[in-house]
Amino acid sequence: MTDDPADVGSIGDRLRALRTEHGYSIRALAERAEISSSVISEVERGKTEPSISTLKRVAAALGTSITYFFTAPSQMNGHVIRAKERVTISSAGDNGHEARTSMQAQGVHFELASPNESEVLEAIFGRYEIGASTGDELYSHEGEEWAMVLKGRFKITLADEVYFLNPGDSIWFQSTTPHKIENVANEVSEYIWIDTPKSF
Repeated sequence: MTDDPADVGSIGDRLRALRTEHGYSIRALAERAEISSSVISEVERGKTEPSISTLKRVAAALGTSITYFFTAPSQMNGHVIRAKERVTISSAGDNGHEARTSMQAQGVHFELASPNESEVLEAIFGRYEIGASTGDELYSHEGEEWAMVLKGRFKITLADEVYFLNPGDSIWFQSTTPHKIENVANEVSEYIWIDTPKSF
């Protein structure tokens, strides 16, 4: 395979990735695109160069355009991060918040859910064990924060105000407000948390 995003092998890799993402078998995609299964199989394995008409049929069946097969990943408009690809955050970065560095030991687990290309905001998947919190003390820093609870129940303390959030509830606040986060459910609690500017 060459570095050319339009080479046969690259087209096959991208076809396989998109087909798998849609959950189609080779046969199912072939039926939707009205072409033979063997053609799709050979294209995915880099054994043959597909015609433009074949790519148009496949692209339509997968809900995309033919340019998808000829665009380098770095030129794509979107960046998907699969759940299994999230990077675990073990400690705060150089510009991070010291209050977060010891949270892992307290039953708090962070995974980065946004790509490195993001220049301003940062999305974090957080998982808190029963009774886990961000610490005994409230902390603050520059920026804004937004979060939505996915599972369990969280107690969010903002200065002298207290909020309880259940699945589907969300909250926004200025990061300069002293805050603390606690899991008050009798189960593991999870959220998606967005910071701006980036913390890690």
